[in-house]
Amino acid sequence: MKQIPIKKGLWLTVGTILLLLFLFVRTYKKTIIGIPSPEFEAVRRFYWWILVAGCGFLLFLGFFLWIKESFSLWLFAVAMVGMGLFYLFVLTPFSAPDEAAHFVSAYRLSSQIMGKQPVADEEYAKQAGVKEKERIKRGANVLVRSGDDSSFLSNQPGQVTYERILTELFSMDHSQSVTVREEIPVNTTPVVYLPQALGITVARLLNLGYVPLVYLGRLMNLLAFVSMACLSYRLMPFKKELIMAVSCLPMSLHLAASFSYDAAFIGLSLVLLSWCFYLAYEKKEVSTKDVLILTLLLILLEPGKIVYLPAAGICLLIPVSKFKSKKHYILSVLSVITVVFLAVFLVNHLVLSAWAGATESYVGWNQAAGYTLSDVWKYPYEVIGVYYETLVTQFDYYLVTMLGGFLGNLDPNLTVPPFCLTILWYVLFVSVVRREEETVPITGRQKCYLLLLVFLSAGLVLTSMFLGWTPRDLTYITGVQGRYFIPLLPLLLITVFDKRLVILADLRKSAWYLECFVSIYALIRICSTACLRY
Repeated sequence: MKQIPIKKGLWLTVGTILLLLFLFVRTYKKTIIGIPSPEFEAVRRFYWWILVAGCGFLLFLGFFLWIKESFSLWLFAVAMVGMGLFYLFVLTPFSAPDEAAHFVSAYRLSSQIMGKQPVADEEYAKQAGVKEKERIKRGANVLVRSGDDSSFLSNQPGQVTYERILTELFSMDHSQSVTVREEIPVNTTPVVYLPQALGITVARLLNLGYVPLVYLGRLMNLLAFVSMACLSYRLMPFKKELIMAVSCLPMSLHLAASFSYDAAFIGLSLVLLSWCFYLAYEKKEVSTKDVLILTLLLILLEPGKIVYLPAAGICLLIPVSKFKSKKHYILSVLSVITVVFLAVFLVNHLVLSAWAGATESYVGWNQAAGYTLSDVWKYPYEVIGVYYETLVTQFDYYLVTMLGGFLGNLDPNLTVPPFCLTILWYVLFVSVVRREEETVPITGRQKCYLLLLVFLSAGLVLTSMFLGWTPRDLTYITGVQGRYFIPLLPLLLITVFDKRLVILADLRKSAWYLECFVSIYALIRICSTACLRY
Protein backbone atom coordinates (compact mmCIF):
# COMPACT_ATOMS: atom_id res chain seq x y z
CA MET A 1 0.00 0.00 0.00
CA LYS A 2 1.28 3.47 -0.92
CA GLN A 3 1.32 6.14 1.74
CA ILE A 4 1.27 9.86 1.07
CA PRO A 5 4.91 11.01 1.61
CA ILE A 6 5.61 13.35 4.50
CA LYS A 7 6.92 15.95 2.08
CA LYS A 8 3.65 15.99 0.13
CA GLY A 9 1.66 16.18 3.33
CA LEU A 10 3.62 19.21 4.50
CA TRP A 11 3.15 20.82 1.09
CA LEU A 12 -0.60 20.25 1.49
CA THR A 13 -0.43 22.04 4.83
CA VAL A 14 1.50 24.98 3.41
CA GLY A 15 -0.79 25.13 0.38
CA THR A 16 -3.98 25.33 2.41
CA ILE A 17 -2.55 28.04 4.68
CA LEU A 18 -1.46 30.08 1.66
CA LEU A 19 -4.95 29.62 0.21
CA LEU A 20 -6.47 31.02 3.40
CA LEU A 21 -4.16 34.01 3.30
CA PHE A 22 -4.94 34.61 -0.37
CA LEU A 23 -8.69 34.45 0.19
CA PHE A 24 -8.96 36.48 3.39
CA VAL A 25 -5.94 38.80 3.56
CA ARG A 26 -7.00 40.20 0.18
CA THR A 27 -10.41 41.15 1.65
CA TYR A 28 -9.08 41.91 5.14
CA LYS A 29 -8.99 45.69 4.60
CA LYS A 30 -12.59 45.72 3.33
CA THR A 31 -13.75 43.75 6.37
CA ILE A 32 -11.86 45.92 8.83
CA ILE A 33 -13.19 49.14 7.28
CA GLY A 34 -16.70 47.74 7.65
CA ILE A 35 -16.22 47.41 11.43
CA PRO A 36 -16.61 50.88 13.02
CA SER A 37 -13.79 51.99 15.32
CA PRO A 38 -13.27 52.75 18.15
CA GLU A 39 -16.80 51.59 19.00
CA PHE A 40 -16.09 48.01 17.86
CA GLU A 41 -12.30 47.94 18.08
CA ALA A 42 -12.47 44.68 20.05
CA VAL A 43 -14.35 43.07 17.16
CA ARG A 44 -11.59 44.15 14.76
CA ARG A 45 -8.99 42.46 16.95
CA PHE A 46 -11.24 39.41 17.31
CA TYR A 47 -11.45 38.94 13.54
CA TRP A 48 -7.67 39.37 13.24
CA TRP A 49 -7.03 36.72 15.88
CA ILE A 50 -9.51 34.28 14.30
CA LEU A 51 -7.58 34.57 11.03
CA VAL A 52 -4.18 34.17 12.71
CA ALA A 53 -5.35 31.37 15.01
CA GLY A 54 -6.92 29.51 12.06
CA CYS A 55 -3.64 29.51 10.15
CA GLY A 56 -1.75 28.57 13.32
CA PHE A 57 -4.11 25.68 14.01
CA LEU A 58 -3.64 24.26 10.50
CA LEU A 59 0.13 24.62 10.82
CA PHE A 60 0.10 22.79 14.17
CA LEU A 61 -2.20 20.05 12.88
CA GLY A 62 -0.29 19.54 9.65
CA PHE A 63 3.08 19.38 11.41
CA PHE A 64 2.07 16.75 13.98
CA LEU A 65 -0.10 14.85 11.51
CA TRP A 66 2.64 14.37 8.93
CA ILE A 67 5.78 14.34 11.06
CA LYS A 68 4.56 11.21 12.89
CA GLU A 69 4.22 7.99 11.00
CA SER A 70 1.34 6.62 13.09
CA PHE A 71 -1.76 8.54 14.01
CA SER A 72 -2.22 9.45 17.69
CA LEU A 73 -5.50 9.58 19.58
CA TRP A 74 -4.31 12.66 21.47
CA LEU A 75 -4.02 14.58 18.19
CA PHE A 76 -7.62 13.70 17.35
CA ALA A 77 -8.76 14.96 20.75
CA VAL A 78 -6.69 18.16 20.60
CA ALA A 79 -7.85 18.90 17.06
CA MET A 80 -11.51 18.45 18.01
CA VAL A 81 -11.17 20.71 21.04
CA GLY A 82 -9.31 23.29 18.95
CA MET A 83 -11.91 23.36 16.20
CA GLY A 84 -14.67 23.29 18.79
CA LEU A 85 -13.29 26.48 20.35
CA PHE A 86 -13.51 28.18 16.97
CA TYR A 87 -17.16 27.15 16.68
CA LEU A 88 -17.71 28.21 20.30
CA PHE A 89 -16.74 31.85 19.66
CA VAL A 90 -17.49 32.45 15.98
CA LEU A 91 -21.04 31.09 16.25
CA THR A 92 -22.24 32.97 19.29
CA PRO A 93 -24.48 31.51 22.04
CA PHE A 94 -28.07 30.67 21.10
CA SER A 95 -27.23 30.64 17.39
CA ALA A 96 -27.61 26.84 17.25
CA PRO A 97 -31.10 25.40 16.63
CA ASP A 98 -33.30 25.60 19.76
CA GLU A 99 -30.23 26.41 21.86
CA ALA A 100 -32.08 28.82 24.17
CA ALA A 101 -34.57 26.07 25.12
CA HIS A 102 -31.67 23.69 25.78
CA PHE A 103 -30.00 26.37 27.91
CA VAL A 104 -32.94 26.72 30.30
CA SER A 105 -33.26 22.93 30.44
CA ALA A 106 -29.62 22.67 31.54
CA TYR A 107 -30.11 25.58 33.95
CA ARG A 108 -33.03 23.76 35.56
CA LEU A 109 -30.86 20.68 36.08
CA SER A 110 -28.10 22.88 37.50
CA SER A 111 -30.50 24.24 40.12
CA GLN A 112 -31.52 20.71 41.04
CA ILE A 113 -27.85 19.75 41.45
CA MET A 114 -27.26 22.78 43.69
CA GLY A 115 -30.39 22.11 45.75
CA LYS A 116 -32.02 25.38 44.66
CA GLN A 117 -35.58 25.91 43.47
CA PRO A 118 -35.46 25.01 39.75
CA VAL A 119 -38.88 26.22 38.55
CA ALA A 120 -41.52 28.71 39.55
CA ASP A 121 -44.24 27.25 41.76
CA GLU A 122 -47.63 28.67 42.77
CA GLU A 123 -46.13 30.58 45.67
CA TYR A 124 -43.58 32.25 43.39
CA ALA A 125 -46.26 33.02 40.79
CA LYS A 126 -48.31 34.97 43.36
CA GLN A 127 -45.50 37.46 43.96
CA ALA A 128 -44.20 37.50 40.36
CA GLY A 129 -44.25 40.61 38.20
CA VAL A 130 -46.44 41.12 35.14
CA LYS A 131 -43.74 40.00 32.70
CA GLU A 132 -42.96 36.89 34.71
CA LYS A 133 -46.64 35.98 35.03
CA GLU A 134 -47.05 36.23 31.26
CA ARG A 135 -44.08 33.92 30.76
CA ILE A 136 -45.39 31.40 33.27
CA LYS A 137 -48.78 31.48 31.53
CA ARG A 138 -47.08 30.56 28.21
CA GLY A 139 -45.38 27.54 29.84
CA ALA A 140 -42.00 29.01 30.78
CA ASN A 141 -41.05 28.31 34.39
CA VAL A 142 -37.26 27.99 34.79
CA LEU A 143 -35.83 30.25 37.50
CA VAL A 144 -32.48 31.92 36.77
CA ARG A 145 -30.40 34.65 38.33
CA SER A 146 -31.71 38.08 37.39
CA GLY A 147 -28.54 38.78 35.44
CA ASP A 148 -29.02 35.61 33.40
CA ASP A 149 -32.28 36.87 31.90
CA SER A 150 -30.71 38.85 29.07
CA SER A 151 -31.73 38.88 25.43
CA PHE A 152 -28.61 40.26 23.72
CA LEU A 153 -27.14 36.79 23.14
CA SER A 154 -30.29 35.78 21.31
CA ASN A 155 -29.35 38.07 18.44
CA GLN A 156 -27.64 36.70 15.35
CA PRO A 157 -23.82 36.81 15.32
CA GLY A 158 -22.79 40.37 14.55
CA GLN A 159 -20.80 43.39 15.68
CA VAL A 160 -22.96 44.16 18.71
CA THR A 161 -23.07 40.54 19.89
CA TYR A 162 -19.33 40.03 19.49
CA GLU A 163 -18.61 43.32 21.28
CA ARG A 164 -20.79 42.46 24.28
CA ILE A 165 -19.30 38.97 24.54
CA LEU A 166 -15.71 40.22 24.38
CA THR A 167 -16.47 42.95 26.91
CA GLU A 168 -18.28 40.70 29.41
CA LEU A 169 -16.32 37.47 28.94
CA PHE A 170 -14.80 37.73 32.43
CA SER A 171 -17.72 39.47 34.18
CA MET A 172 -19.00 38.57 37.64
CA ASP A 173 -22.52 38.32 39.09
CA HIS A 174 -23.24 38.56 42.83
CA SER A 175 -26.99 39.14 42.53
CA GLN A 176 -29.32 37.20 44.82
CA SER A 177 -32.67 37.72 43.09
CA VAL A 178 -34.15 35.30 40.56
CA THR A 179 -36.55 35.60 37.65
CA VAL A 180 -38.22 33.41 35.02
CA ARG A 181 -36.63 33.03 31.57
CA GLU A 182 -39.02 33.26 28.62
CA GLU A 183 -38.02 29.93 27.01
CA ILE A 184 -39.98 26.74 27.61
CA PRO A 185 -37.67 23.90 28.75
CA VAL A 186 -37.36 20.58 26.95
CA ASN A 187 -38.75 17.62 28.88
CA THR A 188 -36.51 14.66 28.19
CA THR A 189 -34.01 12.45 29.96
CA PRO A 190 -31.82 14.82 32.04
CA VAL A 191 -28.56 12.98 31.35
CA VAL A 192 -28.22 14.73 27.96
CA TYR A 193 -27.95 18.05 29.83
CA LEU A 194 -25.55 16.90 32.53
CA PRO A 195 -22.31 18.36 31.04
CA GLN A 196 -23.95 21.72 30.31
CA ALA A 197 -25.54 21.77 33.77
CA LEU A 198 -22.18 21.08 35.43
CA GLY A 199 -20.64 24.00 33.56
CA ILE A 200 -23.48 26.30 34.65
CA THR A 201 -23.16 25.04 38.23
CA VAL A 202 -19.43 25.80 38.38
CA ALA A 203 -20.09 29.28 37.00
CA ARG A 204 -22.79 29.95 39.60
CA LEU A 205 -20.60 28.72 42.43
CA LEU A 206 -17.82 31.05 41.27
CA ASN A 207 -20.29 33.94 40.83
CA LEU A 208 -19.34 34.31 37.18
CA GLY A 209 -21.44 36.60 35.01
CA TYR A 210 -23.97 35.69 32.35
CA VAL A 211 -21.54 35.47 29.41
CA PRO A 212 -18.90 33.29 31.13
CA LEU A 213 -21.71 31.12 32.55
CA VAL A 214 -23.08 30.48 29.07
CA TYR A 215 -19.64 29.77 27.63
CA LEU A 216 -18.67 27.42 30.44
CA GLY A 217 -21.83 25.40 29.84
CA ARG A 218 -21.09 25.24 26.11
CA LEU A 219 -17.46 24.27 26.76
CA MET A 220 -18.50 21.37 28.99
CA ASN A 221 -20.83 20.09 26.28
CA LEU A 222 -17.97 20.25 23.78
CA LEU A 223 -15.59 18.38 26.09
CA ALA A 224 -18.22 15.69 26.73
CA PHE A 225 -18.70 15.21 22.98
CA VAL A 226 -14.94 15.00 22.40
CA SER A 227 -14.69 12.40 25.17
CA MET A 228 -17.42 10.25 23.60
CA ALA A 229 -15.85 10.57 20.15
CA CYS A 230 -12.42 9.53 21.48
CA LEU A 231 -13.92 6.59 23.39
CA SER A 232 -15.71 5.51 20.24
CA TYR A 233 -12.46 5.79 18.27
CA ARG A 234 -10.68 3.52 20.75
CA LEU A 235 -13.44 0.91 20.78
CA MET A 236 -14.04 0.72 17.03
CA PRO A 237 -12.32 -2.46 15.78
CA PHE A 238 -11.98 -1.23 12.19
CA LYS A 239 -12.58 1.92 10.15
CA LYS A 240 -11.72 4.21 13.06
CA GLU A 241 -11.39 7.02 10.54
CA LEU A 242 -15.17 6.87 10.04
CA ILE A 243 -15.61 7.96 13.67
CA MET A 244 -13.19 10.83 13.04
CA ALA A 245 -14.95 11.94 9.87
CA VAL A 246 -18.46 11.98 11.39
CA SER A 247 -17.30 13.60 14.65
CA CYS A 248 -15.51 16.43 12.83
CA LEU A 249 -18.31 17.36 10.45
CA PRO A 250 -19.06 21.09 10.74
CA MET A 251 -22.62 20.38 11.89
CA SER A 252 -21.42 17.89 14.53
CA LEU A 253 -18.94 20.38 15.99
CA HIS A 254 -21.41 23.25 15.76
CA LEU A 255 -23.90 21.28 17.86
CA ALA A 256 -21.17 20.10 20.25
CA ALA A 257 -20.03 23.68 20.88
CA SER A 258 -23.54 24.72 21.93
CA PHE A 259 -26.12 23.73 24.55
CA SER A 260 -27.85 21.38 22.10
CA TYR A 261 -28.65 17.89 23.35
CA ASP A 262 -28.05 16.61 19.82
CA ALA A 263 -24.35 16.48 20.70
CA ALA A 264 -25.12 13.88 23.37
CA PHE A 265 -27.23 11.78 21.01
CA ILE A 266 -24.60 11.88 18.25
CA GLY A 267 -21.84 11.00 20.73
CA LEU A 268 -23.82 8.21 22.37
CA SER A 269 -24.78 6.75 19.00
CA LEU A 270 -21.09 6.63 18.02
CA VAL A 271 -20.17 4.90 21.29
CA LEU A 272 -23.03 2.41 20.88
CA LEU A 273 -21.94 1.62 17.32
CA SER A 274 -18.33 1.13 18.36
CA TRP A 275 -19.24 -1.00 21.38
CA CYS A 276 -21.52 -3.28 19.37
CA PHE A 277 -18.91 -3.67 16.62
CA TYR A 278 -16.24 -4.33 19.25
CA LEU A 279 -18.32 -7.12 20.79
CA ALA A 280 -19.38 -8.50 17.41
CA TYR A 281 -16.07 -8.47 15.53
CA GLU A 282 -13.19 -8.26 18.00
CA LYS A 283 -13.91 -9.51 21.51
CA LYS A 284 -13.71 -13.28 21.84
CA GLU A 285 -16.37 -13.73 24.54
CA VAL A 286 -19.22 -11.49 25.67
CA SER A 287 -19.60 -11.32 29.45
CA THR A 288 -22.47 -10.16 31.65
CA LYS A 289 -20.54 -6.94 32.29
CA ASP A 290 -20.45 -6.27 28.54
CA VAL A 291 -24.21 -6.74 28.31
CA LEU A 292 -24.73 -4.36 31.23
CA ILE A 293 -22.62 -1.70 29.50
CA LEU A 294 -24.63 -2.23 26.32
CA THR A 295 -27.87 -1.86 28.27
CA LEU A 296 -26.64 1.34 29.92
CA LEU A 297 -25.77 2.88 26.55
CA LEU A 298 -29.20 2.04 25.21
CA ILE A 299 -30.91 3.48 28.30
CA LEU A 300 -28.95 6.71 27.88
CA LEU A 301 -29.66 6.99 24.15
CA GLU A 302 -33.09 5.61 23.29
CA PRO A 303 -35.56 7.23 25.76
CA GLY A 304 -34.51 10.72 24.68
CA LYS A 305 -34.77 9.97 20.94
CA ILE A 306 -37.10 7.06 20.31
CA VAL A 307 -36.77 7.67 16.57
CA TYR A 308 -33.39 5.93 16.78
CA LEU A 309 -34.87 2.84 18.41
CA PRO A 310 -34.62 0.68 15.23
CA ALA A 311 -30.90 1.56 14.99
CA ALA A 312 -30.44 -0.20 18.33
CA GLY A 313 -30.88 -3.37 16.31
CA ILE A 314 -27.13 -3.33 15.64
CA CYS A 315 -26.88 -5.19 18.95
CA LEU A 316 -28.16 -8.27 17.12
CA LEU A 317 -24.99 -8.30 15.03
CA ILE A 318 -23.27 -9.86 18.04
CA PRO A 319 -23.25 -13.60 17.23
CA VAL A 320 -24.59 -16.27 19.57
CA SER A 321 -21.17 -17.95 19.56
CA LYS A 322 -19.71 -15.02 21.54
CA PHE A 323 -21.84 -15.90 24.57
CA LYS A 324 -21.18 -18.67 27.11
CA SER A 325 -24.27 -20.54 25.97
CA LYS A 326 -27.40 -20.14 23.90
CA LYS A 327 -29.37 -19.73 27.12
CA HIS A 328 -27.11 -16.86 28.18
CA TYR A 329 -27.66 -15.21 24.78
CA ILE A 330 -31.46 -15.48 24.95
CA LEU A 331 -31.59 -14.17 28.52
CA SER A 332 -29.31 -11.27 27.59
CA VAL A 333 -31.42 -10.31 24.56
CA LEU A 334 -34.69 -10.49 26.47
CA SER A 335 -33.28 -8.56 29.43
CA VAL A 336 -31.90 -5.77 27.23
CA ILE A 337 -35.14 -5.45 25.24
CA THR A 338 -37.26 -5.39 28.41
CA VAL A 339 -35.17 -2.78 30.21
CA VAL A 340 -34.84 -0.51 27.16
CA PHE A 341 -38.54 -0.59 26.29
CA LEU A 342 -39.41 0.05 29.93
CA ALA A 343 -37.10 3.08 29.98
CA VAL A 344 -38.56 4.36 26.69
CA PHE A 345 -42.12 3.94 28.03
CA LEU A 346 -41.41 5.71 31.35
CA VAL A 347 -39.92 8.74 29.61
CA ASN A 348 -42.28 8.95 26.62
CA HIS A 349 -45.57 7.35 27.67
CA LEU A 350 -47.44 10.66 27.76
CA VAL A 351 -46.39 11.61 24.24
CA LEU A 352 -46.99 8.13 22.87
CA SER A 353 -50.42 7.95 24.48
CA ALA A 354 -51.34 11.35 23.06
CA TRP A 355 -50.29 10.31 19.56
CA ALA A 356 -52.05 6.96 19.77
CA GLY A 357 -55.34 8.34 21.03
CA ALA A 358 -55.47 11.67 19.19
CA THR A 359 -58.33 12.16 16.74
CA GLU A 360 -57.37 15.78 16.04
CA SER A 361 -54.05 17.58 15.87
CA TYR A 362 -53.10 21.26 16.02
CA VAL A 363 -49.78 22.64 14.75
CA GLY A 364 -49.02 25.67 16.89
CA TRP A 365 -46.36 27.34 14.74
CA ASN A 366 -48.72 27.40 11.74
CA GLN A 367 -51.97 27.69 13.71
CA ALA A 368 -53.48 25.00 11.52
CA ALA A 369 -54.76 21.44 11.77
CA GLY A 370 -52.15 18.68 11.62
CA TYR A 371 -52.03 14.94 10.96
CA THR A 372 -52.82 12.12 13.38
CA LEU A 373 -52.16 8.39 13.40
CA SER A 374 -55.76 7.75 12.42
CA ASP A 375 -55.12 9.68 9.20
CA VAL A 376 -52.49 7.11 8.24
CA TRP A 377 -55.11 4.33 8.29
CA LYS A 378 -57.89 6.42 6.75
CA TYR A 379 -55.93 8.11 3.95
CA PRO A 380 -52.88 5.89 3.23
CA TYR A 381 -52.41 7.08 -0.37
CA GLU A 382 -52.46 10.73 0.67
CA VAL A 383 -49.90 10.05 3.40
CA ILE A 384 -47.64 8.12 1.00
CA GLY A 385 -47.87 11.09 -1.35
CA VAL A 386 -46.66 13.43 1.41
CA TYR A 387 -43.66 11.19 2.10
CA TYR A 388 -42.86 10.95 -1.61
CA GLU A 389 -43.07 14.71 -2.05
CA THR A 390 -40.81 15.13 0.96
CA LEU A 391 -38.07 12.96 -0.53
CA VAL A 392 -38.33 14.66 -3.91
CA THR A 393 -38.24 18.23 -2.62
CA GLN A 394 -36.25 18.00 0.64
CA PHE A 395 -33.59 15.33 0.07
CA ASP A 396 -30.94 17.83 -1.10
CA TYR A 397 -31.72 20.04 1.89
CA TYR A 398 -31.20 17.11 4.27
CA LEU A 399 -27.81 16.31 2.74
CA VAL A 400 -26.64 19.92 2.95
CA THR A 401 -27.81 20.56 6.52
CA MET A 402 -26.46 17.22 7.71
CA LEU A 403 -22.89 18.14 6.79
CA GLY A 404 -22.81 21.83 7.66
CA GLY A 405 -24.98 23.93 5.40
CA PHE A 406 -26.87 26.81 7.05
CA LEU A 407 -25.09 26.96 10.39
CA GLY A 408 -26.15 29.47 13.02
CA ASN A 409 -29.78 28.38 13.35
CA LEU A 410 -30.22 27.73 9.63
CA ASP A 411 -28.82 31.10 8.61
CA PRO A 412 -28.25 31.03 4.82
CA ASN A 413 -25.45 33.60 5.14
CA LEU A 414 -23.55 31.55 7.74
CA THR A 415 -22.94 28.35 5.84
CA VAL A 416 -20.29 25.99 4.57
CA PRO A 417 -19.81 26.74 0.83
CA PRO A 418 -20.89 24.10 -1.74
CA PHE A 419 -17.33 23.20 -2.81
CA CYS A 420 -16.50 22.50 0.86
CA LEU A 421 -19.52 20.20 1.13
CA THR A 422 -18.10 18.27 -1.83
CA ILE A 423 -14.81 17.91 0.04
CA LEU A 424 -16.69 16.59 3.07
CA TRP A 425 -18.37 13.88 0.97
CA TYR A 426 -14.92 12.94 -0.35
CA VAL A 427 -13.66 12.68 3.25
CA LEU A 428 -16.57 10.46 4.24
CA PHE A 429 -15.96 8.21 1.23
CA VAL A 430 -12.24 7.87 1.98
CA SER A 431 -13.07 7.02 5.59
CA VAL A 432 -15.01 3.88 4.60
CA VAL A 433 -13.45 2.63 1.37
CA ARG A 434 -11.26 -0.45 1.85
CA ARG A 435 -7.49 -0.21 1.73
CA GLU A 436 -5.41 -2.97 0.17
CA GLU A 437 -4.41 -4.80 3.37
CA GLU A 438 -7.80 -4.57 5.12
CA THR A 439 -10.26 -7.42 5.52
CA VAL A 440 -14.00 -6.87 5.54
CA PRO A 441 -15.68 -8.63 8.50
CA ILE A 442 -19.20 -7.45 7.61
CA THR A 443 -21.12 -9.79 5.32
CA GLY A 444 -23.50 -8.71 2.56
CA ARG A 445 -26.48 -9.93 4.55
CA GLN A 446 -25.41 -7.85 7.54
CA LYS A 447 -25.09 -4.79 5.31
CA CYS A 448 -28.64 -5.26 4.09
CA TYR A 449 -29.72 -5.50 7.71
CA LEU A 450 -27.92 -2.23 8.53
CA LEU A 451 -29.62 -0.50 5.60
CA LEU A 452 -32.98 -1.72 6.90
CA LEU A 453 -32.23 -0.25 10.34
CA VAL A 454 -31.26 3.08 8.77
CA PHE A 455 -34.44 3.08 6.67
CA LEU A 456 -36.67 2.37 9.68
CA SER A 457 -35.02 5.01 11.88
CA ALA A 458 -35.10 7.61 9.10
CA GLY A 459 -38.76 6.77 8.61
CA LEU A 460 -39.44 7.39 12.29
CA VAL A 461 -37.61 10.74 12.10
CA LEU A 462 -39.93 11.80 9.28
CA THR A 463 -42.99 10.37 11.02
CA SER A 464 -42.30 12.25 14.26
CA MET A 465 -42.34 15.55 12.35
CA PHE A 466 -45.24 14.42 10.18
CA LEU A 467 -47.40 13.95 13.30
CA GLY A 468 -46.04 16.77 15.42
CA TRP A 469 -44.98 19.59 13.12
CA THR A 470 -46.62 19.34 9.67
CA PRO A 471 -49.89 21.17 8.90
CA ARG A 472 -52.37 19.60 6.52
CA ASP A 473 -52.04 22.36 3.94
CA LEU A 474 -48.42 21.39 3.19
CA THR A 475 -47.60 18.69 0.64
CA TYR A 476 -44.33 17.71 2.34
CA ILE A 477 -43.10 17.03 5.88
CA THR A 478 -41.68 20.15 7.49
CA GLY A 479 -39.41 20.64 10.50
CA VAL A 480 -36.92 17.91 9.56
CA GLN A 481 -33.27 18.96 9.41
CA GLY A 482 -30.25 17.05 8.23
CA ARG A 483 -28.71 17.01 11.71
CA TYR A 484 -31.35 14.46 12.76
CA PHE A 485 -29.72 11.91 10.44
CA ILE A 486 -26.13 12.27 11.69
CA PRO A 487 -26.49 9.39 14.21
CA LEU A 488 -27.55 7.17 11.29
CA LEU A 489 -24.75 8.29 8.98
CA PRO A 490 -22.05 5.84 10.22
CA LEU A 491 -24.42 2.88 9.80
CA LEU A 492 -25.15 3.94 6.24
CA LEU A 493 -21.53 4.64 5.31
CA ILE A 494 -20.13 1.39 6.74
CA THR A 495 -22.04 -0.52 4.04
CA VAL A 496 -19.62 1.00 1.49
CA PHE A 497 -16.79 -0.95 3.16
CA ASP A 498 -16.53 -3.81 0.66
CA LYS A 499 -13.82 -6.17 -0.58
CA ARG A 500 -14.62 -5.30 -4.22
CA LEU A 501 -13.98 -1.58 -3.73
CA VAL A 502 -10.30 -0.92 -2.97
CA ILE A 503 -8.10 2.16 -2.88
CA LEU A 504 -4.35 1.67 -3.14
CA ALA A 505 -3.09 4.94 -1.65
CA ASP A 506 -3.53 5.70 2.05
CA LEU A 507 -5.46 8.96 1.95
CA ARG A 508 -6.73 8.93 5.53
CA LYS A 509 -4.47 11.65 6.92
CA SER A 510 -4.87 14.00 3.98
CA ALA A 511 -8.66 13.52 3.93
CA TRP A 512 -9.04 14.24 7.63
CA TYR A 513 -6.75 17.26 7.34
CA LEU A 514 -8.94 18.59 4.52
CA GLU A 515 -12.00 18.11 6.71
CA CYS A 516 -10.38 20.22 9.42
CA PHE A 517 -9.38 22.80 6.80
CA VAL A 518 -13.01 23.05 5.67
CA SER A 519 -14.08 23.96 9.22
CA ILE A 520 -11.38 26.60 9.62
CA TYR A 521 -12.05 28.12 6.19
CA ALA A 522 -15.82 28.14 6.71
CA LEU A 523 -15.54 29.69 10.19
CA ILE A 524 -13.21 32.48 9.05
CA ARG A 525 -15.62 33.13 6.19
CA ILE A 526 -18.58 33.14 8.60
CA CYS A 527 -16.72 35.44 11.00
CA SER A 528 -15.91 37.93 8.22
CA THR A 529 -19.60 37.98 7.27
CA ALA A 530 -20.85 38.30 10.85
CA CYS A 531 -18.38 41.07 11.71
CA LEU A 532 -19.96 43.25 9.02
CA ARG A 533 -23.43 42.82 10.53
CA TYR A 534 -24.70 45.30 13.04
